[in-house]
Order: sequence, then C-alpha cells, then structure tokens
Amino acid sequence: MKAAILYADRDIRIGDAPDPTIRPNEVLVRIQFAGICGTDLHIYRGEFHARVAFPAILGHEFGGIVESVGADVRQFAVGDRVVVDPIISCQACPACITGHLNACRTLKLLGIDLSGGFGQYVAVPASRVFQLPEQIPMKFAPMVEMYGLGCHVLSRGGVQPGESVAILGAGKLGLSVLDVLCHGASPGVTIVTDRQPFRLDTAKRLGAAYTIDVEQDDPVRRAMEITGGQGVDCVIECIGHYHEVPGREAPLQQAVLMVRPAGRIVACGLGEQLSPVHFKTLVLKEAVAIGSRVTLGEFPRAIRLLSRSLLHPELLVTHEMPLREAASAFAQVDREDPTTIKAVLDVQQG
Repeated sequence: MKAAILYADRDIRIGDAPDPTIRPNEVLVRIQFAGICGTDLHIYRGEFHARVAFPAILGHEFGGIVESVGADVRQFAVGDRVVVDPIISCQACPACITGHLNACRTLKLLGIDLSGGFGQYVAVPASRVFQLPEQIPMKFAPMVEMYGLGCHVLSRGGVQPGESVAILGAGKLGLSVLDVLCHGASPGVTIVTDRQPFRLDTAKRLGAAYTIDVEQDDPVRRAMEITGGQGVDCVIECIGHYHEVPGREAPLQQAVLMVRPAGRIVACGLGEQLSPVHFKTLVLKEAVAIGSRVTLGEFPRAIRLLSRSLLHPELLVTHEMPLREAASAFAQVDREDPTTIKAVLDVQQG
C-alpha cells in the first residue's frame, strides 16, 4: 500500500508499506480521509523520539470503508462506512480496571505507537470501530475524534447548562470544544481567547459570545468584567505550547486568576513548557484543576451530534489535500498559518 511515511524529523514522504493483515477480532479499513492533529505536528517536529520509532505512519484521526472482517467479527460487513477510535488500552492496569482506559499506563494509539491513518489500509480491533452514518461526509470523518475530545473535555469539567465557560486557545482543539459546547451543552456565557483574528472570527461564527485578542486586551480583566467580577465557572486551557505575549501571564496562570471560587480548570493542551501557577490563589479559591486526555467512549455522542447537523466541521476543516501532498500539508501546518485550522488528507489519492 501507499503511505505517507515519516522517516526523520520534518521528513515525510510517500512510500510503500506492507499491506496489514487482520486477526480474527479485527477489521481491515480502507482509509478515505485522515486529519493532521497537533500531536502529529509535535511528532513531525521531533518531540516524540522516546515514543515514536522511525519510519512511522502517523494519523490517528481517520475514517474509511471496511475492506474485510476477521472470522470473529459480526457487527461489521464489507462496504460499511466507519470511523476508528485509535485508543488501545491494556485492560489490566489500575487505571483501566477503574474505568479510565484513556489513562492506561501503557496506552497505545493507532497513528502514534502503531501504524495509523496516513496509510491506505489499517487493521483495527472491531471494538474500536464505529459506523459512520451516510449523512456525514467522509471528509469530516477525522472530526469525530476531535469532537469526541470536545465531549470528553466538557465532561471532565462537569459543565452544566447555563454556566459560564472560558476557552483559552482557538486552535483546532479549542474550536472543537467550543462547537460542542455551544451546540450540545447549552452554556450561559462563552468566552474564547487567542492571538489570531481569523481564529477568533471563527469562534464567533461557532457561537462564542465574547472573543478576546490577548495581544490587544488583558483576558483576565475582560473575563472578570464579563462575569460581573464573579469569575468563570469553568476555564478550559486548550493552548498547550504557547507563544509568550508581553504583559500577559502563562495560560494556566490566567486560568487560575479568572476562574470563580470553587470553579473548575481543565487542562487539555499538550505543551512542553513548564508554567508557574498561582497556587495560593488556587487554594484560597478551592478551585479544582483537572487534566483531560484523549477520549473515553465519546465517539457515539460525537457521531450523533454530527449526524443531526448540530456541529460545524465545514468551518474547522480549512484545507483538504491528497495524500501525495502530505509533505506540503505538514509544512503548511508547521508554519502555524492562522488560517489553517484543520487539514485533512484524502488518503486514496496516494
């Protein structure tokens, strides 16, 4: 099969890879579309050497057509349209036993630890496969994983209807969380911060009540003004690795300052930087700081929201390119062009 293969840091090329074979409990999926995720970019830049071995076939957001099924598989048939949850957990460690499969001690993801969706075929355990309704265009299949993340983040934050929510960062993750929040969780007030006008404009189109350009305004001061000095019920940090803005504190510091007493902070951005935190303020507020990692069974909900046309993937998928142009696609994402939110690859155009 053809695949976009990462041979070294920032060296991704089209090459040939062995066709996968399936076990009795697996499904062979012919990949149609796969998305370039922020984690893929970190791997491309060389930040996952301890985990990813070259040559590697990345891509953990993908969907396609069932090509064949294992002898023990009954729930899928050849020709089914499907999406794949890339999480492979051990089912035996303390986290798995207590239901936190996404925090598995030896968690593996298709497209990171195992070959993924930037190849034309992937062998997947049938338990990680979900039917994709006909009304969802296949090019939006990669967004199921993104919207699943959005559902999980909001669940981790315990967001309730009518609450105020601030999302720090209007990248692909922040905007996916916002889309689910505005059209599946009935917030009272939504605030989004970023440093890129294009992304803030997209946030407005998705339903954000307030957007804050952190280069032009102090996000903490504005959030307190918007909430009448009370603070935000739930602050969701979706930035991870951040660019310093003169006169502004680090995102997690901002979160502690703008959250209300007894409020919640959810950290889901994957940044390498160490960030100081106002721990005295956190303690005095008795606020809760929560981590959120990948998904935990939210694919069906994300699929239902998409199938009812409640979400807006057409605003987030800004670029669609054939697999043969994977190098150009990664270079574009690597440049951090603010008008590039989510890029997807048409994998069969190898």
